[in-house]
Amino acid sequence: MEAGKIKFLRLCYEELSREKVRDGIGLLAEKRLHGLLKRWVIDDSTCHEVKVAGEGDRRRRFVADIMTPAGEIVEVQTGSLYPMRQKLAFYMEETAYPVTVLHPLLATKYISWLDPKSGEVTARKKSPLHQTPLHAIAELKPYIKYLGDPRFSLCLPLITVEEYRLLDGWGKGGKRGSHRFELIPLSLEDTLYLKSRADYAALFPQNEQLTVPFTAKTFGKITRLRGYDIYNALAVFEGLGVIERCGQEKRAILYHKT
Repeated sequence: MEAGKIKFLRLCYEELSREKVRDGIGLLAEKRLHGLLKRWVIDDSTCHEVKVAGEGDRRRRFVADIMTPAGEIVEVQTGSLYPMRQKLAFYMEETAYPVTVLHPLLATKYISWLDPKSGEVTARKKSPLHQTPLHAIAELKPYIKYLGDPRFSLCLPLITVEEYRLLDGWGKGGKRGSHRFELIPLSLEDTLYLKSRADYAALFPQNEQLTVPFTAKTFGKITRLRGYDIYNALAVFEGLGVIERCGQEKRAILYHKT
């Protein structure tokens, strides 16, 4: 059996070598990564896109991205996890299958800017923005009740990607409001598997600044999460019993580790 990183690299090369027809700007970006990750899990098309019937009275059906020969459902979600809530509830409440959600994180991203007329790359740089496992934690708020369930697990491949963007926006150089042209997976840096509640709890930042009561603002500075991600991550850790509320300072809620 090929090692995870080697297999991922081979599939990246195959995807880049394969001639594809573009249906429109940005349309292929998620499809390419989604298809590559399905092959990375199991490179057998007969295991892809399998209909799954429920066991309840409603007898609903969903199509699983992957059904392994061992009878495990794997759902590949390259975008936000929120749209999966009905499908995941169906798997967990109306079937008996083990379920793994595979959610890639863009750990390292290079951005190449394309001239929309000539198609030439005008500039390339490493993006200062990157995703960490805490970004995935922030997306698990709708699924708190499943965290730690023996049938549910989360797989987080940390990948390096090249993002091509068109200089078709406004502002200086046409970068603001620009469109993504393509997202190319380059390599696999690491893979994190989360199954038990302890696995999720272990991602809580081990920082001396959080040993005393802290606010969401402090948590955001340390984790570099932004906006709603800060509060969603705190809600998940609170649901797991890692932290609890311990008061209020003006309008800010105070938390401490349990």
